[in-house]
Amino acid sequence: MTTPESASQLLDFHKKLVSISCITQNEAPCSEFLEKHLNALGYTVEMQEVAPKRHNVLAYLGKKRHTKILFNTHIDVVPPYIEFREDEENVYGRGASDAKGCMAAQVQAVEELRKEGKLKEGDVGFLFVVGEEVDHIGMVKANDLQLTPDYLIVGEPTESRLALGHKGVLRLNISIEGKAAHSGYPELGVSANEKLVDILYRFKNTQWPKDAYFQQTTMNIGVINGGLAANIVPAFASAAISFRISTSTKEVLDIINKILPEEERVRDKVTLEEVTCWEPVRCHSVPGFPTFVANYFTDIPSFTGAKKSLLYGPGSILCAHAPHEFINKKELIAAVDAYKDIVLKLFAESAEH
Repeated sequence: MTTPESASQLLDFHKKLVSISCITQNEAPCSEFLEKHLNALGYTVEMQEVAPKRHNVLAYLGKKRHTKILFNTHIDVVPPYIEFREDEENVYGRGASDAKGCMAAQVQAVEELRKEGKLKEGDVGFLFVVGEEVDHIGMVKANDLQLTPDYLIVGEPTESRLALGHKGVLRLNISIEGKAAHSGYPELGVSANEKLVDILYRFKNTQWPKDAYFQQTTMNIGVINGGLAANIVPAFASAAISFRISTSTKEVLDIINKILPEEERVRDKVTLEEVTCWEPVRCHSVPGFPTFVANYFTDIPSFTGAKKSLLYGPGSILCAHAPHEFINKKELIAAVDAYKDIVLKLFAESAEH
């Protein structure tokens, strides 16, 4: 069990992490802090350059960089940076829940297992990556490390439940070219906005596919742009759309191609750009934990080396990107024992096979 002393160490480490501003593309201060901290704890640390001044952090015991279990979460946070503060029950600040709580609990769990003599070289490592909040560039680059863990334990705020998987994601940009004209003579122009509204109406009124495991595919119209002024027929319009996919990206794209066939795109000068496309993911689990299926997306499908992946962490995704982001201290402390329990159960499972 986590002692008052180790709980204090955890909260102190978590405070230091949350107090570092590391918004996506500016992860260097946190990567450098992790390098020094993990080195001081006795780990071998490798800094993998992903882009200039952006590094993933790989850490392991001794010389065995290929470990049975690899703990993972992301270094970057969403904007804007929100300073650390706390009260008796909670810690507040950007990244407090997503995902510095997971990171702190993972490191503390491994440290306690080390002190208890339950780990040896080659058992457990850490892979902390950049860019998860935007394009998964860090996790994609991590494949170059050629790591092949039996289990990848990904830390995201799951409300201390094991996720049985999460939906896929498809992001599209729609661009439409019209013809500008004076609004008093709309017949001389072609309204790109009107075309866009018609397309979005069709998308909005489509029944998207449903799966018994991942439930309903959902669509969000996130950004709409078009026109220059109220008295000008708009010559350009665009929209950014995100789907959370429960079946397959192919099934959704097939529906989109029926809603907006190629001949209509050519005729009406409509461009459909596929920005991101990832399939739904099923995750591994161990007994003794409540489970659920997540609607959000993670780095898991970006990493190809793991035989099995698990998704678990303290905190809630519902406050993760909000101005009031927080994590409950008791839940954060309890996550240490939970991560330890997961590791030991995975060791036992591995020994049976």
